Amino acid sequence: MRRRLLLFTALALAGGILAAGLSQAPALLRHVAVFRVRRVEVEGVRFMEPREVMDAAAIGADANIFDDPAPWKARLLRLPLIASVEVHRRLPGTVVLVVTETQPVALVRGHTLEPVDARGRVLPIDPARRPLDLPVIDLAADTTADGRLRDPAAPALLGTLERIRRFEPTFARQISEAGLDHDGSIRLWLRHPEGAVALVPRDMDALKLRELVSTLSDVDARQELSRLRRIDGRFRDQVVVSLNPQAS
Repeated sequence: MRRRLLLFTALALAGGILAAGLSQAPALLRHVAVFRVRRVEVEGVRFMEPREVMDAAAIGADANIFDDPAPWKARLLRLPLIASVEVHRRLPGTVVLVVTETQPVALVRGHTLEPVDARGRVLPIDPARRPLDLPVIDLAADTTADGRLRDPAAPALLGTLERIRRFEPTFARQISEAGLDHDGSIRLWLRHPEGAVALVPRDMDALKLRELVSTLSDVDARQELSRLRRIDGRFRDQVVVSLNPQAS
């Protein structure tokens, strides 16, 4: 019994020493020349150029792949087009920056059409170079000092478009324009049929959105989509459809 206890104690001690050694490994390896950063790769970008990401990260020529990546991440997260970033190591000397870009949800009319995200930030994307199939929002393009739309209606309108984009992306692609209706609800102009509108509440949740899309699918299945004039999802327990009179 005593022998077994001694063996267990020895194994536990050895495990502790090994764990301590492993926890110190990155700090020790930072001084090994073979792990100096020789290459930086960027993954996940669509709107940015990889060189922009590398320049913003500012990984120095004397950096080591086992250096603390927190400063690199912090510099990247200052960019409005970067929502999150992961840093991976590839031995012996490659750092991989995996970027998740901020997604634009709409275009606002300024001097040109300018992309904005769900929080109302104007994003530095040139629609002429990066074509964006997004709805145009009926809001003023004036911005605050931190680059957000000043219009007080922006959070509700853009938040609704972001929920539609996440939960019903196919329906999101059918929206050509968006704005506030006279009662404060949200009006969505649809691409097809031309001139048709959808009215939704500011606090529309995923369930109400699903009901709206399901009703549209039902109208389409009955081959009446071309007659659609308005679909109204502002009511609690129903979706109301208005059709144009059938041509004689």
